[in-house]
Amino acid sequence: MKTLQFNFDHPVKGNACLVPADCERQKTMRFTVQSEVDNSLNIPVGECKAGQWTLILDWQYEGRLFSHREKFTI
Repeated sequence: MKTLQFNFDHPVKGNACLVPADCERQKTMRFTVQSEVDNSLNIPVGECKAGQWTLILDWQYEGRLFSHREKFTI
């Protein structure tokens, strides 16, 4: 399975959004995510079709809101 992998210094539980660059031909995918015991987080991208995408990852930790955006290509 294809994934984007991240390693955090703290637990992560939040929402991920995979946004295609070509919004007319492909759907945005939204789902909840939670890091593993070692604080690693794997975002599945196996259903993403070839092209440019943007990951939007939002979570809360110790009362603070965090957001990460990253462009990637399949």
